[in-house]
Amino acid sequence: MDLDPASLSDVPAENPAVAVAISAVVATVVYLAIQLVMDGTVDLVETAAFVIVFTGVYAAFLYLRREIAE
Repeated sequence: MDLDPASLSDVPAENPAVAVAISAVVATVVYLAIQLVMDGTVDLVETAAFVIVFTGVYAAFLYLRREIAE
């Protein structure tokens, strides 16, 4: 696996658990930033709900992409 940040496109195919973890971290950071800019406060329950839904949709996308490719 190539760890060059510019070529992380193979991560979902080679290691889907890492891809899901990366998407959860990115979703968390982005949603927290949006909350801070819009409200100035952070609602942890709202953030957790968003991250769970976003990560679930991303995991389903990876699964469907793998099933269609086979």
